[in-house]
Amino acid sequence: MELWTSWLSFLSSSLSLLSAQFGLSEAVAIITLTAVARLALMPVSLRAAYQGELSRRALERLKPELLKLRETFKDDRAQLSARTMQLYRDHGINPLGRWGLLNIGSQADFGIGVFQILQKADFTSRFLWIANLAKPDLWLTAVVTVLMLLGMALMPGTSMETPMALLLAIPLVIAVIAIATMPSAIGIYWATSNVFSVVQAVILRVILPTAVRPARVDEP
Repeated sequence: MELWTSWLSFLSSSLSLLSAQFGLSEAVAIITLTAVARLALMPVSLRAAYQGELSRRALERLKPELLKLRETFKDDRAQLSARTMQLYRDHGINPLGRWGLLNIGSQADFGIGVFQILQKADFTSRFLWIANLAKPDLWLTAVVTVLMLLGMALMPGTSMETPMALLLAIPLVIAVIAIATMPSAIGIYWATSNVFSVVQAVILRVILPTAVRPARVDEP
């Protein structure tokens, strides 16, 4: 708890430093802090997304074998689970892996931390068309929604099949409702973060076509 409090204090001080020492407005300070953090975390998030996509492709190739296992051991869940995990190990498949865990942890620490300090901060300034950063803004909500949709659409492996579309739609709807009721300062953070998500998706689309060798997806 003390460590988390120190982390929140660091984030709050960083925003104050950007505003007080560099003369940035509150909104630009939020954008700058988010951009610096996402750039710093980009190597981890790219590696995690890259390996996640390789795992997805490997699972697609293993579908016939997985279906055969499910049919063979349909009445023995323990054996099915053991054989499935062995098949994953034999082909070096780890859907999450250490890079995925590191990415989730680092993104969560920064995102939740920023969310908490922005939610408690007192904002009085405006930015572009936004009259008050302390209040929600409909157009900002629309911008964030478009960015989220674009990031999802560009992400390699995205499918609009019904189950996948539903999985993508649920967090999107929750996020849009949340942004529409929260201070615009949080929406600005969300928009900036999603710009980097779009950039990451584009980079992955460039990198992945070159990944033609059947590499183990858990390679360091």
